[in-house]
Amino acid sequence: EYYLCLADGTKVWLNSESELTYPVSMGGIFRDVRLKGEAYFDVTKDGRPFVVETNLGKVNVLGTSFGVMAYENEAVLTTLVSGKVMFTGKEGKSVVLAPGEQAVVSLAGTLTKREVNVEEYVGWKDGWYIFKEKRLEDVMHTLSRWYDVSVFYQNPKVKDIRFSGNLKRYDSIRIFLEVLAGSEEVKYK
Repeated sequence: EYYLCLADGTKVWLNSESELTYPVSMGGIFRDVRLKGEAYFDVTKDGRPFVVETNLGKVNVLGTSFGVMAYENEAVLTTLVSGKVMFTGKEGKSVVLAPGEQAVVSLAGTLTKREVNVEEYVGWKDGWYIFKEKRLEDVMHTLSRWYDVSVFYQNPKVKDIRFSGNLKRYDSIRIFLEVLAGSEEVKYK
């Protein structure tokens, strides 16, 4: 996890396995950055467009708070916390987001918009993983990225078990695994 403040005052929190490419000075007409991975942006309003480019499209902003998840070989998720953004996919289709909405671009390029609980998608910035009825496979995918562990399922059926809860990001992964084992549906080594 990494925090940085860009030359224009925009605050950026980068999640694990993430890369942000940005200009050292942002003196031009546009403020463009490129993201691989996941980041939370608190964009400084200065009248110039702020653009976050991902592998499946781009987010256009004037001043707002939002999260973008753009890991390689995964759908791109843009979650709006406050303000207004427009996501444009590579094929040119756009959606405008209001707070509490999320743009989703599949690997095939399909762009959709949905309402979400934003904390589930940006809570990591404040030190929390928040899961609401998430499949075990999705939970473990998130945790394996943060804790740098590999997961093997001896019984593939457990991947679809659903979990809800909050996990402090800086606790040991063992705390979460012990909660899983307490469910009596999952055991781990």
